[in-house]
Amino acid sequence: MTTRDAESELLESVVASASQRRALAVFALASSLALLWLSLPVASGLFLGTLLAFSLLRVYERLSKWLNRPALAAVVLSIASALVILGGVAGLFSFVVARGIVAANGLAHGFDPGSPMRMLLSRVEDAARSSRLGSLDLEGRVREAAAAAASKLALWAAAVASATFGVVLVLFFTIMTTFFVLQHWTGIVERAERMLPLHPTHTHVVLAEFQKVGREVFIGTILTGLAQGLLAGVGYGMAGVSEAALLGALTAICSLIPAVGTLLVWIPVAVALLLSGRAAAAIFVIAWGALVVGILSDYVIRPRLVGGSGHVPTLVTFVSLFGGVQIFGLVGLIVGPVIASVALALLRTYDREIRAVARRTTGDEVSEEATSAERQLAGATPAKKG
Repeated sequence: MTTRDAESELLESVVASASQRRALAVFALASSLALLWLSLPVASGLFLGTLLAFSLLRVYERLSKWLNRPALAAVVLSIASALVILGGVAGLFSFVVARGIVAANGLAHGFDPGSPMRMLLSRVEDAARSSRLGSLDLEGRVREAAAAAASKLALWAAAVASATFGVVLVLFFTIMTTFFVLQHWTGIVERAERMLPLHPTHTHVVLAEFQKVGREVFIGTILTGLAQGLLAGVGYGMAGVSEAALLGALTAICSLIPAVGTLLVWIPVAVALLLSGRAAAAIFVIAWGALVVGILSDYVIRPRLVGGSGHVPTLVTFVSLFGGVQIFGLVGLIVGPVIASVALALLRTYDREIRAVARRTTGDEVSEEATSAERQLAGATPAKKG
């Protein structure tokens, strides 16, 4: 027997008094707050790693049974996740920046006589003159905006390259948290059921809701955004829009934005097509964006990916999205809905408990009234017989 095992048996044999248990609970709470405070600088990595682990739990269970080595399964999934995240983010960013610079430079020099852009700006200028707005010098303004966009994209690329350490730090804690949660989630739930000042059933319900919603939000946000970008890119290509792949990637990124999302891309594309005289293509882009990118992705693809819970009211969803972004930044698009869902789970658990207590109390009162009536009846019967 090791020293640690001997200490554990000694501690388990100790019976503390009520005041000592309260003091120990206070110190346990203080310790938890201290750990939370220390984890704040890497909180985004810890949170994303937890959600990633929730998304991989089913795969981890199957792989553990196949390999018969849970630790190895957790290592394999964590390393694979790191490679996928690095490759995906680097590939998407480099593609958007590279193609964005090319598109911006092409826009800045795309005003040759007879070009579609030159014709479009001429129509807008003519409309402005006819409405007595005067010359708007749109060509010069568009050239300046395109040149500025190209230079800003180059600056963003340099800024992201200089921020490599922060990105690597977040990724490191994301993967470490994924490995830990995959291997120890069952133990975490058991310890939480013992330590939290709630009924074990209530704790289990809340943690199960946290796991379920975390998986839904993570997978729904990432995979649905990718699906929307792919479908939008196909639609842009079918409509004959230039840089369809770049616009599809931008649509996937904009899908993270609450409420408006993909509309920020396909609506301006449709307007540009309409102004350039391609009304049929503009109508097609609007119809494709609304029906395929919007409705099909949100109401068919997303439920199939995450199992569509539909247990969060629409108002709460919007509040969690906008509030999460305001408080936590871009990562709040994931953090906000998860916090709101767990909070609703706690409130619903509390509501069920209150209703159960009310039913038990009402049942006790009814049984007491029935018992009292039976006693009165039993007492009255012998008097009549006598």
